[in-house]
Amino acid sequence: MIFIVNLLSILANSQKVAIIGCGIGGATLAQLIPTATVYESYYQCGGRINHVLIPGLNAVEFGATFFIQENQYVKKQIDKKNLEFYKRDLGKLGVIKNKQLVLQKTDSDVINIVKMLYNYGLSPKRIKDITEDVLKNFQEIYSFLERGLYYKNLNEFLQIIKLNDIKMNFTEYLNENGIDQNFQEEFIDAILLAIYNQKDVNTIAGLISMVAAFNDAYSIKGGNRQIIDEENINVIHSKVDIIHRLQNGKYRIFNDEYDYVVVASLVNLDISFDNIREMNNFQYAKYQSTYVYVVAGKISQKYIGVNPEDLNTIIILDDVKVTELKQECVKCFQGWNIYKVQGREELQLDQIFETHQIVHKKVWDAAYPLLSQSLLNTEFEYEKNFFYLNSIESLASCMELMMIQAKNIANIIKERHNQLIHEDL
Repeated sequence: MIFIVNLLSILANSQKVAIIGCGIGGATLAQLIPTATVYESYYQCGGRINHVLIPGLNAVEFGATFFIQENQYVKKQIDKKNLEFYKRDLGKLGVIKNKQLVLQKTDSDVINIVKMLYNYGLSPKRIKDITEDVLKNFQEIYSFLERGLYYKNLNEFLQIIKLNDIKMNFTEYLNENGIDQNFQEEFIDAILLAIYNQKDVNTIAGLISMVAAFNDAYSIKGGNRQIIDEENINVIHSKVDIIHRLQNGKYRIFNDEYDYVVVASLVNLDISFDNIREMNNFQYAKYQSTYVYVVAGKISQKYIGVNPEDLNTIIILDDVKVTELKQECVKCFQGWNIYKVQGREELQLDQIFETHQIVHKKVWDAAYPLLSQSLLNTEFEYEKNFFYLNSIESLASCMELMMIQAKNIANIIKERHNQLIHEDL
């Protein structure tokens, strides 16, 4: 009888979990802990997974753009929701520097390989071999987490995937591995600009970008935001301005108390932390602003220096504003091509296009962390039972990493809850 009374008491007072933010990290955690309450300031979940739908086209992604087949948690969610996905194709890629083509991808794989060997020697093969090792070692994290285990800080995470003994600056890492300088400047920098809108990154982000470059990339038909299972998440669409830590060790948000709080949004947004010492002392990361436009029009050959009609994707290495122009369709909008244009600041589109019309625009004030920063803090639990999920973005930013971090925090919470049950029984 005492056992039953204790068990009923535990069930009646089950541990309450609050999640701040319903992006891919917060939504994944909410699925793993179905009783959690999610606070989301925006009218819909998804965070930086965002797109615009244009009739007759696949969704044009504004945020998290792609995944690879080896991203097990993304694929698992796609399979669970029975979503369709398609292979992304950059088409005829041109990398431009000083208004000249320094690298061009053709439709022929044989020609592309020969040109790579001629221009860069064995450097492309060296990078490909490195990325294969990285991808193989990365799979260790899945078996680790699926056994209910967890890492306690990001250093432990890097040890599991065997990336704990490398320098943090990617350029230094490449030089140490004898990678051709032109290959770094013309190929690797182009990939980093396309993915992160920045060239100076740490080694982890650099290697993850190279893994993406040497593997097929995919997107979900109709938009990547469909991966968020909002219908099955207990979400309150309200902005959290302050989180209080109480004397009893619990946390108060609005008028509710919680045993656990997981911040799954950017901490440099206007959230205040009362009596949460580590968060108040946290040196907030700096972020890369990104401006994304969907534009119907005709690109100016004078602006880019080459004939834009010969290319589907254009990456500009030395433009302080524009980084990428990607053709989404040909003559599909009032007789004009549609392009996705990415830049670091507000763009003067009348300089880039001979004629144009903006179909859609999205400004991300904090699209990605500035990945040149050294690892500010390897911890992600700043007070007892208070977690900062997005801390993993100081290594690299992608959907799969956020889902991994969510699974890891879920394992911690579940183990502590089980310990509490056993202690009370």
